[in-house]
Amino acid sequence: MAPDATTTPKEKAYRKLNTSKLLRDTMTLHILSTKQASQQGRLAWVTSGFPVEIPVAFDVTAAYPEQYGAIVGSEKCGPLLCGFAEELGFSQELCSYARSSIGSVKNPQQSPLTGLPTPQALLACNNICGTVLSWYEAVSEMTGAPVYLVDMPPLEGDQPSHHLSYVKSKLEGLIEFLSQTFNQDYDEEKLIQVAELSNEAVSLWTRALEACRHKPTPLNCADRFLSMAPIVALRGTQQAISFYQAFLAEVQDRVKNNVGAIVDEKVRLLWDNIPPWFTIYNFFNTLAKKGVSFPADSYTHAWSANIPRGEILESIAKVYSNVYLNKGLTAKIDKMCSLIKDYDLEGFVLFSVRSCKRYSLGQMVTKEEITRRTGVPGVIIEGDMVDSQQYNEAQVETRVEALLEMIV
Repeated sequence: MAPDATTTPKEKAYRKLNTSKLLRDTMTLHILSTKQASQQGRLAWVTSGFPVEIPVAFDVTAAYPEQYGAIVGSEKCGPLLCGFAEELGFSQELCSYARSSIGSVKNPQQSPLTGLPTPQALLACNNICGTVLSWYEAVSEMTGAPVYLVDMPPLEGDQPSHHLSYVKSKLEGLIEFLSQTFNQDYDEEKLIQVAELSNEAVSLWTRALEACRHKPTPLNCADRFLSMAPIVALRGTQQAISFYQAFLAEVQDRVKNNVGAIVDEKVRLLWDNIPPWFTIYNFFNTLAKKGVSFPADSYTHAWSANIPRGEILESIAKVYSNVYLNKGLTAKIDKMCSLIKDYDLEGFVLFSVRSCKRYSLGQMVTKEEITRRTGVPGVIIEGDMVDSQQYNEAQVETRVEALLEMIV
C-alpha cells in the first residue's frame, strides 16, 4: 500500500555524510590528474606508508595501488583480477592488493577504470609491508618503470641514531633517483612547504577522528575508511586541506547537535585492520541496525602523524620509520588499548586478513593481551580485503553475534 502524504519515511540506521559528494568529486579529479600525469611522464605508483611528500615536491603525481585495490574490492572484481595474477603463477596466498594490481596491469580492459595509468616510477617502502618490493618488481617487468625501495628496518622501542641515519640515507637516495628519473633538481624549500601542507591536512583529519570520542560518535567505521582517501592519495596538497576543512566542519556540526553516525548507538566497538571492501557497507550498516557503532579503528588512525619541524629529511625519516606496523606487536597493542580507553569502547573486532600477514600477525596474542589490560571482550573474524572468495559471511556474523552477547 502506498504511503499517504502524512507518512514519515523510515530513517535509515546510518546517516550519510553531506560531504560524500565532495569526496567523490575530489577523488574523481585526482583520478583524472593521474591519467594526465602519466601522459606527461610524471606519474609514480607509491605504496601505503611511503614518504610521499618527497615525490610531490618534485611535482610528481602519486597513485596508490592499495587504494585502487579498495576500488576493485568495492566493485566486487577481486576474484576476477586476482585470478589474472594467479594465471601468471602468483599464489593465492599472496596479498590481494598485489594480485589485483598485477591482474589489472595484465588485463586493464577488464579492470575498473581500465586500471591505474602507466607509471614512470615505482616507489616502494617496506615500513608496513614486506611484499611491496617483489610486487613492484613484477609490475616493473610488465611496464618498464624503474623501482626504488626506501628500506626502513623494523624498530623495537626508541629509534637508535644509526637507524635514523640509515633511513635518511635512503631518502637521500630517493631524491637522487627522482632527480634522474624526472630530470628535475631537488628544492628543499619546496619540500618543507609540501610537508607543511601535509601537516595541515593531517591536523584536520586527526581532529575529525578525535571528535569520535563524543557519544554518539559522529563517524562510523565505514565513514572513516572512505573519507581517508584524500589523506592517503592527496597528502601534501591543497586539495586535501580543502576537503578536510569541509569534512571537519560537518563532523563538528554533528557533535554540536548531538547527531550520531548511526541513529541509535548502543554499543561502541574498536575495529582492527583493513576492511573487507567488497562488503563494507553491508557489514557496518547491518550492525548499525543493531545499534553497534565503531568510533575508532587502528587503520585510519595510522594516517595521523605530523612531520615535526627540524631538518626536513631527518624529520621525515623519524615519522615514517616509527609507524606502529614497523615497531612490533607491543606498539600495536599499546595503540589499541589507548583507543579503547580514550574512546570509551566496550569491545573490539580483529579482522584477520588472510593475504595481509604483516597486519594480521599475532592477533591471537593481541586479543588476549587487550582483554587482560582493558577488561573488554574481543573477537577475531577472518577473510580478505579484496578477494571475496576468502570471506564467509555467515561465519563472520556468528562470531560478531557471540561478541555482542558478551557485551549487551
